[in-house]
Amino acid sequence: MKKIFYILFALSLFSCSTNDEAVAENQTEDLQPDKGYIFEMDQRKTLPSPEKYYRFFYENGHLQKMLGRNSSVTADFQFFYPDVITQLTYTNNKIQVDYLESGTTSGYRMTSYLMQNNRPVKAEQYYKYNDGVSELEMSRTYTYGSNTISVYTKRGYQELFSTYYFDSNNNLSKSETLEKAGDKNKQFTTTVYSDFDNAKNPFKKLYLINDDFYEKSLSKNNFRAKESVIEYAESPGGITPQPGILKAKWTYNYDAHGQILLYFPF
Repeated sequence: MKKIFYILFALSLFSCSTNDEAVAENQTEDLQPDKGYIFEMDQRKTLPSPEKYYRFFYENGHLQKMLGRNSSVTADFQFFYPDVITQLTYTNNKIQVDYLESGTTSGYRMTSYLMQNNRPVKAEQYYKYNDGVSELEMSRTYTYGSNTISVYTKRGYQELFSTYYFDSNNNLSKSETLEKAGDKNKQFTTTVYSDFDNAKNPFKKLYLINDDFYEKSLSKNNFRAKESVIEYAESPGGITPQPGILKAKWTYNYDAHGQILLYFPF
């Protein structure tokens, strides 16, 4: 188990030299969905609900605004806010994403992305209080190889070293994530992606909204199944918990041209 942790950590350090051979797809050809049901888009457990859907707005080929937010109240319960705004602002090589809230909250979250070749290379997330004070919550860096993307995330005492691997069709084959807390290994997750369709990926312009959309946006086509195996680090008492397995599947609807329908009449 410890050997696996050390191997992934070494790989994460090796991948920190950016390889510019990985070229982003032509953004002008990407799909621009205007609506999408949350049960078709989110990776959390959501039941089909016709009244719960996101709305997307674009300007000059870029996502400008999303209406709707699905928030987790507990592990088994989410609440959907249909009119909450997520606003994107583009300035030179930076993109700012504001997760606006209602007027009764103490503030809202904002993530700032530094872009290079139409890809994020650095991100910082802040909580912006209404009194003008901003608190850094998370920082993230992205590095690119010929068939990999490595993402390093730091959130307080938590560190995540993630590497995404791609096959010859530019689709995700697997990802590996080492999670550390307080400089100690906590868990190692391997995810395998499968059952890809032949449709264009409708998440390409939505990738900065959240981590779910980012993962789904990475492939040329769309995975409809994934399986994650979680291996836990040895506890202080010398006991190593049994690995956990998480499975997820999506059953998409398609139009007459074979493209995914994220929103459709019931």
